[in-house]
This record gives sequence, structure tokens and C-alpha cells, in this order.
Amino acid sequence: MAKVLADSVYNIHRLLWDLFPGQKQRNFLYREEIAREQLGYQGGARGESLYYLVSSSAPSSQSPFFAVETRRYEPQLQPDEALRFELRANPVVTKNGKKHDVVMDAQQTFLKLLCEELGLLSHLQGTPEKKEYKNVLLTHGGQRLDSRLTDLLDGDYRYAERLDQKLTPREKLEWALRAEIDNTLDEWMAKQGKQNGFTIVKDTHGNLKLQNSAYQWHALTGKAAKGKKSGFSAVDFTGDLVVSDVEAFKKSLFNGIGRSKAFGCGLMLVKRI
Repeated sequence: MAKVLADSVYNIHRLLWDLFPGQKQRNFLYREEIAREQLGYQGGARGESLYYLVSSSAPSSQSPFFAVETRRYEPQLQPDEALRFELRANPVVTKNGKKHDVVMDAQQTFLKLLCEELGLLSHLQGTPEKKEYKNVLLTHGGQRLDSRLTDLLDGDYRYAERLDQKLTPREKLEWALRAEIDNTLDEWMAKQGKQNGFTIVKDTHGNLKLQNSAYQWHALTGKAAKGKKSGFSAVDFTGDLVVSDVEAFKKSLFNGIGRSKAFGCGLMLVKRI
């Protein structure tokens, strides 16, 4: 069983779909967790996979792979209600009619603009990759690059304290990229909120109460693959939100947020604060 689950997200997707025999179309969202994170150190539960599903029909309890427990999911929501949430999502951005990974696009765009700002584009040829942009910046950027990165980090509340350390230009560039990713993911989640009936709560300094982690690329194989580099990225978000439109938000709890919902993305878990 462990080998089957480890092979690909597509295998997990197929096994979970088998819990709904006769369903022609997927009618569920799911999220994978590790049992030891949820159940502590309860005997054999350590390290095993645990799946949360939200579906329009009850899953079959007759499974050779899963111990299935079900209960009705009827969230009672009120306007302006504050909730804590967890979401594993596949953030993408559309450019020229094509979908792009938000994290990769943010890094590529940031590095290109930084090269342009410092007048270093002449050192690049063709369609550069991220490592080529970074190499040009670190090779030819000099003091101008160091000063620009210092300004960027000093203006970001999450990373300004890093300047208390003696950072090399390479280290500053990595932290500046991290800051750009965070800001881009903040904007992506804020946009999802507008589309799905919620707003992200801000702290007393006006910053979003939102964190992201566990960025990971998942390759797709077999029937799910659409090319040699077929796959999707997933990011874990945690934070606080306020319900602005009850019906739209409830719809998002059942229909999911973002793309790659068939492969463990989009299911938002919420609880009252």
C-alpha cells in the first residue's frame, strides 16, 4: 500500500475515486495529511497517510485500503465571521492565454526586472533561465546590486531583520526572492478571497495574517500526464479570514479553490477562532 501511494499523486487520486463506485465525474475534494501530525504518538497511526474528503455523496465503507469514517458536513456560517483556515492550493497566473506557476513566474519576473534595472540584460542571450539571471546579477551586479537588495529587504517587514546579519550578495538575493514569493502569494490569496466570499484578516500593522509553506512540485505520470514535464505545484497556506459573502464562501468549501482539485488541492479546512 505504501508503495502504491508513494508512486504518484495520480495513484492516490484513483484509489480515492474507487470510494465512489459508479461516479462518472469526480464529486469530491481531498487533502492528504500525515497521521503523526494529527494524532500525536498513538501507536500504529504514526507516519501513516490520513485523508480528509468533502464529497456530495458518502464514500463506500468497503475498502481494502482505507478505514473510512463519515459524518455530515453542514457548515453554519454568518457574515463577518472570523475563521482560521488551512489550504493546500495550486497557485497559477495566466499570461498570454497560458497558465504559469505563480512561484516560478514571480522569481523569473523579479530577476529579469532586477537585471533590467541594473543595466545587465546585455549579458544575457536567448530566453534565460532563473540560474542564468542569478549568475549575471552576482557576477556583474557589484555594489549596485548589494545596495538595491538592501533597500528591498529593508522595506519588507518579514525580512528586514535579516540585515542585522552579515549577508553576502548571494544570501541577500535569496532572501529578496523569498520576499517576492511571499508578496506574490499574498496577492494570489487576496484575489481568491474576492472571488470566493472572504477577506484575509490584517494585523495591527496592516499586514495579512497569512503564512505559506511547503512549496512542492508534483510530477504527473500515466493517463494524467499531458507531456514530459507534466505536473503541478502545491503550496500550503494558513491564516485567518473573515466571511464576506456566506453563499460564495460556502460554495468554495464544497467546490474548492484554485486548480488541481483532482490531485489534493483546493480543499479549505476551517475552524472558528
